[in-house]
Amino acid sequence: MNKVIFKIAALSSIAGLLATCSEQQPAAPDLSFEESLQQQLIEAQPGDVIEIPAGTHEMTRSLSLNVPGVTIRGTGIDSSVLSFANQIQGAEGLLVNADDFVIEDLAIEDTVGDALKINESHNVAVRNVRTEWTGGALTTNGAYGIYPVQSSNILIDGAVAIGASDAGIYVGQSNQIIVRNSRAEYNVAGIEIENSTFADVYDNVATNNTGGILVFDLPGLPVQGGRNTRVFNNEIINNNTGNFAPEGNIVGTVPAGSGLRVLANEALKYLATLLRTITLPIFLS
Repeated sequence: MNKVIFKIAALSSIAGLLATCSEQQPAAPDLSFEESLQQQLIEAQPGDVIEIPAGTHEMTRSLSLNVPGVTIRGTGIDSSVLSFANQIQGAEGLLVNADDFVIEDLAIEDTVGDALKINESHNVAVRNVRTEWTGGALTTNGAYGIYPVQSSNILIDGAVAIGASDAGIYVGQSNQIIVRNSRAEYNVAGIEIENSTFADVYDNVATNNTGGILVFDLPGLPVQGGRNTRVFNNEIINNNTGNFAPEGNIVGTVPAGSGLRVLANEALKYLATLLRTITLPIFLS
């Protein structure tokens, strides 16, 4: 009987020690919203929807996504805000290299470099997204607001782009593009299509930029032969903001007061003669 009592007492002591050790282990620290968001982007699986709640969320480092089939969704273009005003690391706000990507109903503000860059991606939808530099038209602003490049099947719908030191909405070296129902203001170039094919740009407002809409086909880029760009049913008004592009940028040559400016090969110049509903000056070069 004494042996049994001793064993029970010993087991009770061990259990007590284990409980004490367990109680003394520090709890894992709570992740900040920024850390949690980046973790979700890293661990995402195809089909995931990453929600951005209402509020202004401070970001100090670039975010990135490399998983296909992911949607990033906020609660509204002015209610879910990712603010990079205190960014200390990285160039972009959000860098995406992923097919079947959707981003909608949120804003990206005050990034050091490009706000939303989408690279080498197929099937991209940017809906109701605002990119903005809130300090006004400054040379130190990031170059591009919404920036798909070397991508295909791109839809930009209901976007707002403000304050880019190059282009508010820029699509470069890409194929099968729609830019519609969007607003670009106080950028050097409001909307720019560069070295791309089969782009439709319509039902947009480009106002208070240096140049409203630019269609370029430039040498020296990996993708050549921009063609079949259609620009129609846009409001291109009061694009008289002084050019604030950094020195050496090609858009630094765009004079204030440019409505639609085409700098391209002969095929694209020819297509430009078919544009309709453009009431402001058209520059071909």
